Amino acid sequence: MMGEWIGLGGLVGSGLAVWALLWIRKLTKDLQGIKRNEYYASQKLDRFSSQLVEALESLRLQLAAVASGRPVSNELIRQGRLYHDVSAEEAARMIAHEQATKPDQIMIVDVRTAKEYAMRHVPGAALIPVEELDKRCWSEIPLTIEKVFVYCQAGDRSRLACDYLSRQGYMNLYNIRDGLNRWPGETIGQAAMPLISIESKSRRQSDDGS
Repeated sequence: MMGEWIGLGGLVGSGLAVWALLWIRKLTKDLQGIKRNEYYASQKLDRFSSQLVEALESLRLQLAAVASGRPVSNELIRQGRLYHDVSAEEAARMIAHEQATKPDQIMIVDVRTAKEYAMRHVPGAALIPVEELDKRCWSEIPLTIEKVFVYCQAGDRSRLACDYLSRQGYMNLYNIRDGLNRWPGETIGQAAMPLISIESKSRRQSDDGS
């Protein structure tokens, strides 16, 4: 009889041990879940705080522009943005229209390197490499210009340039988000010269052969 009780006690003890182990595992898992949720909540709070700070900074700069007599478009105010994003195709149309109607109220800024600019650039674009903006923007980009179009090769440097310029008080910026890679209009520079030479040479050889 005593042996049966001992055996039964052993089974109960084993069952309790298994239950305790499962309970500890569940508790550990729940605690890990709570920590993960706290981490994600903290991340969301940090993102929200950053977005709020950015929105307030945008509003501050927009109000400063209005107070100084410079217009801020309704679109930028509604979006809480500091500059416009346009495609290369949109920019080409806008630039053509502005050059035909208000040529003295438009500026095109190329923020690539001098070597890239020499190879190929938009006609009339001023070269101000992005790393030189802090030294040259005030003297070379008037705040009174109605529209400043900024481009690079693919859109990354021009976005950084617009972000920097907007925080210096420029509210008339148009970032060409897909850059010169998608530019549909005319370009000039050294890159086109070899193509013309090859085409002319091929034509001359064809004429000589005939």
